[in-house]
Amino acid sequence: MRKRVISALMMTLLLLPGCGGREARLERAFDSLRQAVTAAQSITFQAAMTADYGDTAAEYALAVSYDGQQTEIEILAPDIIAGVKATALRGETSVSYEGVILGAGPLDKEGTTPVSAVPVMLDALASAYVELLWWDGDYMAARFYVGESSVLTVWLDGDTMLPRAAEIACDGRTVVTMDITDWLLS
Repeated sequence: MRKRVISALMMTLLLLPGCGGREARLERAFDSLRQAVTAAQSITFQAAMTADYGDTAAEYALAVSYDGQQTEIEILAPDIIAGVKATALRGETSVSYEGVILGAGPLDKEGTTPVSAVPVMLDALASAYVELLWWDGDYMAARFYVGESSVLTVWLDGDTMLPRAAEIACDGRTVVTMDITDWLLS
């Protein structure tokens, strides 16, 4: 009986390094993405975004271009505002269409807007503290605190490590969701 207990304990101890190895692989894979994002001359992608204001929601199709200094977001849909472009440059955001500047209202008490959500995600991927990494089916998920009560979660394709989805939640309520396609680093 005593030999069986010792054998069971030894088998458990042998399995423990595998858990740490999987976590280390997860961190290395995320670090590779972070280095690629940081070193990129440009990042482009498309995003289907839902902005939840609590009592209403708005859906957008976006084309995003980031050059390391500024993020340009062009609204592709809905048709009524297609062509509107927003430019975010280090904390400053302007939204314009043929010279007209428009407001983009906050979704939460932290001031998150549909326009600010994209640069928040890109900045987090490049340099924010990673609070948690885990596997979610075929996706790696990374969670970041991006405000006093705001959390960003990004889901990365488990094979390619490309971002596929993201959401920002404030006080437990999801305020922005994005489905990401056509991610390209150059």
